Amino acid sequence: MQRQYHHPLEKGFAERIHTPGGVRSLVEDSHLMTLLRQLGDDGFNVDGPMAELTALVNYVTSSQMSMKDLQMHLDYCVEKLKQEQHKRKGRMSGLVY
Repeated sequence: MQRQYHHPLEKGFAERIHTPGGVRSLVEDSHLMTLLRQLGDDGFNVDGPMAELTALVNYVTSSQMSMKDLQMHLDYCVEKLKQEQHKRKGRMSGLVY
């Protein structure tokens, strides 16, 4: 008897998936990855689709890491600018007009 594949759409998933958090969640738990693994376990050759999906997941992961690095750098720059602005205000308050 052939296995039945059942991966219904969860309530709210269609809306949630179109957010940054929803896309990130696919890295950890993907219906598509689960289905491909099941098909592979049942003897179907899914090497092509699996390679494509793995590349997409890796791209999302890499992009997310790059965005975090960029955010950290921007936060650092903002902090340095605030410090510089504070120093300038201190120097300006000592001037006599």
